[in-house]
Amino acid sequence: MAQVTSGRPAVEKAKVEIATPWREETQTREYLTGFHKRKVERKKAAIEEIKQRLKQEQKKLREERHQEYLKMLAEREEALEEADELERLVTAKTESVQYDHPNHTVTVTTISDLDLSGARLLGLPLPEQGDQDGSQEEEMSSLEKPTKALPRKSKDPLLSQRISSLTATLHAHSRKKVKRKHPRRAQDSTKKPPSATRTSKTQRRRRMTGKARHNGE
Repeated sequence: MAQVTSGRPAVEKAKVEIATPWREETQTREYLTGFHKRKVERKKAAIEEIKQRLKQEQKKLREERHQEYLKMLAEREEALEEADELERLVTAKTESVQYDHPNHTVTVTTISDLDLSGARLLGLPLPEQGDQDGSQEEEMSSLEKPTKALPRKSKDPLLSQRISSLTATLHAHSRKKVKRKHPRRAQDSTKKPPSATRTSKTQRRRRMTGKARHNGE
């Protein structure tokens, strides 16, 4: 036969917390302030993300400018080499040897520093001496002064627009912070200055006594 057990079954009792005014107040405060804390944390995270994106865009822009500068420098060096080669080709006569043959005459000429414009070989007018000296001085001064090649502008206008928009967002956020730190200044400026026509009690008494004497007379 089955044994009959008396009493309550073995079930775990649920723990009931005793609600106290202090605990309810702290829980309510934490619940209400939690919204503000999370909002502030989201703002901080968004600002950090904007700063990181701004740094990446600026780094990318610097790399593009550096590559363009290197490319322009290589083109400049190539142009200088071509100019040197042309200068070597432009020469003038220094030595001439003539060989006579029965049927024809052969002339061998060694040339260096040939000025084609001076001999009017290119159909150009002869330059004046003063102009030639001035041009030589300008060439020497241009060779002595090294020219600095400026980097070109970025080919990606969208990159510059993104950088400017991110910078504007950070600037607007900083201006909001400054306005929140000094909210009373605007209120103080709206206060009216004290009126200059305010009189003291002594002056009012003197006026009243003067009026009474005048009426008595």
